[in-house]
Parts: sequence; C-alpha cells; structure tokens
Amino acid sequence: MQSFPLIESEASVNPNQVDIDSFLSEETGATHIRRRHSPSLKLANQTFTIEEETHGAFCGDAGNKPNDHYKSRLSPMRYAIRSWCLPIVRKETQILADLQVKMRRPFLDFYFAWTANLASHTFYVLMLPPLFWFGASKMGRDLVAVLGLGIYVTGFFKDYLCLPRPRSPPLHRITLLAYTAEEYGWPSSHSANATAVSLVLVFQLWQLKASMDPFKFYGLLSLLFVYYFSLIFGRLYCGMHGFLDVVTGALIGVAVFLFRHLYGQLYDEFMLQSILRNSSYLGIAITIFMIIAGHLFLIHIYPEPVDDCPCFDDSVAFMGVLIGIDLSHYMCVLTGYFTSKNVYGDPMLIPFSQDCGPLIILGRFLLGVGLVVIWKTVLKPIVFTLLPPIYKFLGVNLPRSHFISTAHTTKPTSLIRRQSLSNMKNEPMAEIEQVLESVSKSETDSVGPQGDIDAYELLDYQSKNSQSQIPVKISGVFRPRYDVEIIGRIIIYAGISTFTVWGLGYGVIILNMI
Repeated sequence: MQSFPLIESEASVNPNQVDIDSFLSEETGATHIRRRHSPSLKLANQTFTIEEETHGAFCGDAGNKPNDHYKSRLSPMRYAIRSWCLPIVRKETQILADLQVKMRRPFLDFYFAWTANLASHTFYVLMLPPLFWFGASKMGRDLVAVLGLGIYVTGFFKDYLCLPRPRSPPLHRITLLAYTAEEYGWPSSHSANATAVSLVLVFQLWQLKASMDPFKFYGLLSLLFVYYFSLIFGRLYCGMHGFLDVVTGALIGVAVFLFRHLYGQLYDEFMLQSILRNSSYLGIAITIFMIIAGHLFLIHIYPEPVDDCPCFDDSVAFMGVLIGIDLSHYMCVLTGYFTSKNVYGDPMLIPFSQDCGPLIILGRFLLGVGLVVIWKTVLKPIVFTLLPPIYKFLGVNLPRSHFISTAHTTKPTSLIRRQSLSNMKNEPMAEIEQVLESVSKSETDSVGPQGDIDAYELLDYQSKNSQSQIPVKISGVFRPRYDVEIIGRIIIYAGISTFTVWGLGYGVIILNMI
C-alpha cells in the first residue's frame, strides 16, 4: 500500500467488462483500482491511498511480464522504435511532475480540464454541423477533412508504437474525459486537432483581414491564440501528455492542414466534379466505389494495437464521417439541387440568408440537431438488428484483435445486438445527452494506473527502478466486442454527415426556413 499527494481522486471501473474466458483466450482488460478519497477538494500536501484489486492473473507469469507483453506482440521494427522512444517518455515524466508541483492551483485544474473539451472528438461532432447549416460549407468541409485525417494519423501511430502516457504516479491525471486515459500517449490527438483547426481558422481570418476592422481581426486572432495555448499547454499541465507527444501531435496537425490546403481543391475536383465520370452511370458508380473503398482501405491497413485501445473506434467513426460528407456532396454536385437556391451557384452550399432573423436561425439549429439525434437514436438498433444475421449468413469475417468474429461466434444475434449497442453507448464520441450531463461534473484528479496500458508501463518501470514499488496486477477482464461494430459504426457516422447536409438542406427548403 502506497500513499501519494492528491488534490482529488475518482475511480473508474467499466461496468460492461466481463470475464474474458467467456469470449476470448487473450489476456486483455483494464486494471481495477479502488481509491479512497474525500469528496471535498484536498490540498497538494495531503495524501490518499491506492489499493489494487484484481480479478485475474498476477503479472508475474510469463505471458504477462511487462517487457514480454510488447516484445512478443510487436514486430521487431515496431518494438525497436518503441524501445528507442520509451526512455524519452520516462525522462519527461519527472519534468512534468516537477511542473505540476510548482504550478498546480484549483483554478488552473478547473480551467485546463474544461478547455480540453474544446479539442475532443465529441466537441467537434457537435460544433461542425452548424458550419454547413449557416453558410460556411467550404470551411466546414476543410475542418472535417483535417480533423478526420488528424484523428486517423494520430490513432494510427498510437496503435503502431503502443507508447504509454507519462507515468502516474508521480503525475496526476486531471481530466473530464475518462476514456482518453485508456488510449496510448504518443502522439497527442488533442494537439493535432488544435493545430489543424487553428491553422484553418487563421487562414480563413487572414483572407478576411482586408474587409475587417483591425480591432476585430486582432481580437479574434488573440482568442485563437488563447484557445491553442490552453489546449497545448493544458495537455502537459494535466499530466495527459509529454513534450514528445505534444510536439509530434502539433507537427501532424500542420501536415494535415498543409495537405488539405494544397491538395484539397484538387481532390474535390477530381473526386466530385469529374465531367467525364459524372456523365455516365458507370462513371458515377466508379466514383462512389472510390469514395467508399478508399476510406475502407485506410481502415484495413490500420495497425493492430497490443492492448484494447479505443483509438481505432475514433478512426473508424471519422472515416464514416468522411465517407458520408463525400457522398452527400457528390449527390449535391450530381443533382444540382442547391445550385440555383443560393446566390453563389455553389452546388454544395445549403441556402442561407444572414438577414433571416434569430427565430429562423434558432429553428434551423434545432431542426439540424433534432435530425442528427433522431438518426443516431433510430438507426443504431436497426443496424445492429440487421447486420449480425447478415454477417452470419454470408460468413463475413473482419479479423482484428479484440474483436470477435460475428460470423463464427456461437453467441446468438440477440446477444451480439445487445452488446454492440452497449458498446456504442460507451464510445468516445459520447451521446449529446451524456455531454450535457457532464456539465454538472467536476474535473477528476487521479493517481495510479487507469488501464492495462498504464499498468504495464508502471510494472516495466518498476522492474528497472527499485526506489518506489507499488503492487500492480492485471485483471484479466475484457469488454466483448464484435466485428459487426466496425461496419455498423461507419454506417451510423456516414449517416450523420448525410443528415447534416441533405436532411437540414432539404428540410429548410420545404419549411421555407431560408
């Protein structure tokens, strides 16, 4: 039993975890940690106690030795790169711990925990659709592209190298988003998101500089700087990432922005506006195939992580969003439905007048949100009712670690449906009502492993450093997941994009909310 300084602590145990032996013969799962703490805010010089509670094998057996855990599961090249980077992560840990000791204040804890939400996947899922609803389709398309690519690339590298976050203890993890601690650390997706979004907005702002009041221009530029600094430095302050994570994430953000900025228009013209392909049914079918197959190929080549990391879910969801937005805008180009209904003759611009008045603006917003919520609420049970029998009948098999083959499992389709719907409720991109519910919660300050990724890192570190020893055990539990969730997730998130464009666009025209 070991004591550590703490401001506040909260345990997190996934109620959906079950005994792995019922589903897979693989040692995965999350470490169960029971933390004793006072509900009131504590000062940094006070302490709390960690007790490890497990429901599985101790890490001392051969398969669970921390070094063997990654060496035996990664390719020689992946393991060599990971071994080269891991000392950097560990060296940064003490620097970050010293920074927390010097800087931590209750107000800063609150501020950086809350501002971290401004680069979360849920925030962007909520904030991107209004850009399409209120006359900013091009900027919305640019932001969807850089975010989708950023989430995919950072998730790809996270699962490729399986590098842990900076170690806790000594670090405190300060966050409102418990699921982020379950991901690998390098690179920081928050940093990539914040960098790419900030660059898109700065570029848009710069284009409008000549027509803007200087005070307004520099005021908005200052707000963007505060936004960016809060997210980047907040990752370090909150103990969620190290310098290597943040710098690499920022570089990825710059790269995806430049890719979209330099080649985005070429991609749109080639994929959506090809006169040759759009003039025949065969050409149209080829374009639709390229959009879907191209994004599915990116999912296919996504690396297999060692642990059950949710990064893959994020990437699949955003691939679904990208498929949906491309197909929706392609239908806009083919039909020309919106072209004559906006003053710019833009086929992808939903008609909107800035003089429509506050009631129309509110009505459009409520209509758009309502359509998205109804889509997710209605479609999820339908998708996971129809897909499992289809998988079983056709023998569809998408082999992937931590996913059970729907076609070959003996479990009934009703159980697969129930479990898949349960997993979707706990996905990183939370439901809107869950986001609103989180407003009433305070930030969480935790010390100690928050999952297998943290536990293996702490075990490996302690095997080489005898100064501080904390008993850690691996639970041997695993949330069952079926491969039908992959295609199901793509369909659901592609539908969100479709309803964002066509649902709202058609609705406002029918209801005369222009």
